[in-house]
Amino acid sequence: MFEKFKEHIKINFPFLKNEIFLVAVSGGVDSMVLVDLLQKSGLRFSIAHCNFKLRSEESDSDELFVKKFSLTNGIPLHTKSFNTNLRKYSTQMAARELRYDWFKNVLKNEKMNYVLTGHHLDDSLETFFLNMTRSTGIDGMLGISNQNKYKIRPLLIYSKQEILDYANKNKLVWREDTSNKSNKYLRNKIRNEIIPVFKEINPEFLNIFKKTTDFLTNSRNLIHHHIQQLKSKGFKKNQNKETLIDKDFINKNKESLYYLFRDFGFSNKDQILNLSKSSTGKVLESKSHTLLSNRKHLILKKKDFRQQMFYKIHKDGSDVPFNIIFKNGVFNSKSSKKSFYLNEIDINFPLLLRKFKKGDVFFPYGMKGKKTLSKFFKDEKMSLFDKENQWLLCNNDEIMWIVGKRADRRYHRSNNANLKIEIS
Repeated sequence: MFEKFKEHIKINFPFLKNEIFLVAVSGGVDSMVLVDLLQKSGLRFSIAHCNFKLRSEESDSDELFVKKFSLTNGIPLHTKSFNTNLRKYSTQMAARELRYDWFKNVLKNEKMNYVLTGHHLDDSLETFFLNMTRSTGIDGMLGISNQNKYKIRPLLIYSKQEILDYANKNKLVWREDTSNKSNKYLRNKIRNEIIPVFKEINPEFLNIFKKTTDFLTNSRNLIHHHIQQLKSKGFKKNQNKETLIDKDFINKNKESLYYLFRDFGFSNKDQILNLSKSSTGKVLESKSHTLLSNRKHLILKKKDFRQQMFYKIHKDGSDVPFNIIFKNGVFNSKSSKKSFYLNEIDINFPLLLRKFKKGDVFFPYGMKGKKTLSKFFKDEKMSLFDKENQWLLCNNDEIMWIVGKRADRRYHRSNNANLKIEIS
């Protein structure tokens, strides 16, 4: 088993030899076998142990066991106790969310890139059956993957029995989780009642499952390749780094919509199809992206939660969100997309660079009267994202310049201006 493990790491995770990584250790046989194999492989790692306090003294004894092991073996240890009483999740789901959120924090603080867990082939089979009780696609039928971003599961090539045999042969010590015998949780019910029936019907059922997931993986890879080809043809970037998707492309690829948009958080293909038939301005939102109907296209944009809505601009200029340069002199020129001319006496520093707000008006250069910004945006045929991206340079909140588009006549000077504002 050890030689197979070394070869598995060499072929599939060779980068681990140059890393110091985190290993999730509960104290159970799976994680203790994983630690033993990693030690014998000469790899460098720290241990992370979670105490969910679900089994009172037994949970505390698990933590004490892991602490003694790490101290005896000189392995750095991180421990954390949790409250799993979260209304939004079941106990098991809460434990999973809390555990991985904490792992990510430890990785960040310790400047590590990966966490290894002791999941094995039987765990993957259980996940397959769990997903079958819900609505699932081909990914759900693959069980657990060897690697998912920062999470690595190097024991998926082994069955539970192989792990137990290795632990006994090498006289390893571990802790038994008595809650695994209870059918209170669905996963345990699948493990203790359903899977044994299939193994009784066919003792090779676990190996058959492994071969089946290999076939499904090949099918998934073919689908992925096809989807990437479709995206290269139908998803086009504009100058604002937004993605334009022609509505005709949407209608021609109805059966692929789930795969085309799932990575952006959209899983309902009917909603996407309906959006492609809707009027300009209609939107769909996921946690990470916004999808906008705009004339002949859908526009896909990643949400930017860090973007500021305004900046104070001093005369020495600014480089956020773009470079602004102030130049004094005598200027006789009209404002353009890149420059704006005015008299310095008409303004008060710091100026304000901000986004559009409801009720905004300005006095367009070259026109009489005033105009609402919403009407200006409509006349310019600007999409919702164009409006969100548009910056306004203001003096005491009065709009001086719709940056890169139109000057306000109250401030613009074509002749004998003494200040030039330039963007780059």
